[in-house]
Amino acid sequence: MGIAGGVRTMLALTKKTDYALIALAHLSKRTGGVISARELGQLSHVPLPILTNILKTLAQAGLVVSERGAAGGYTLARSASSITLHELINTVEGPFQFVQCVPDESEPHKAPCELESCCAIRQPAHRVHDRMKEFLESVTLAELVDDPKVAVGVPLGVRRQSVKELAS
Repeated sequence: MGIAGGVRTMLALTKKTDYALIALAHLSKRTGGVISARELGQLSHVPLPILTNILKTLAQAGLVVSERGAAGGYTLARSASSITLHELINTVEGPFQFVQCVPDESEPHKAPCELESCCAIRQPAHRVHDRMKEFLESVTLAELVDDPKVAVGVPLGVRRQSVKELAS
């Protein structure tokens, strides 16, 4: 946990991820054609230099498609229902790790934590990591931007409940 301006934060994502989510939300709502980075910046109020870097990253990861030229712009590469929060976070932030000792697929030869042999929370922390990762993999962009009556992260084949039903 960190303290920023007297407010405690825990597991906060960076502004870059916030901006990427905002951009993807606008793109998911767009019907018919591409939208320029400039127009997307005006709609989202994300500073254009930051937005163009984010869009480049999202394009490299295959989340958006970039069309060059005077009539060019951006569109989602896939449906909003196939883009997960986990995929977005990995693209923008790097591999999700609840704790440092969770193995990172991108660094298989990383040295283990020096406290690993005597750590009292290693196994519980790994379980929490796995559950959080599973949750992030279950939340789609569509669920974040669609009607709030749609339940978040409900596995296929399970009756979807509205958020109001889940809260009561």
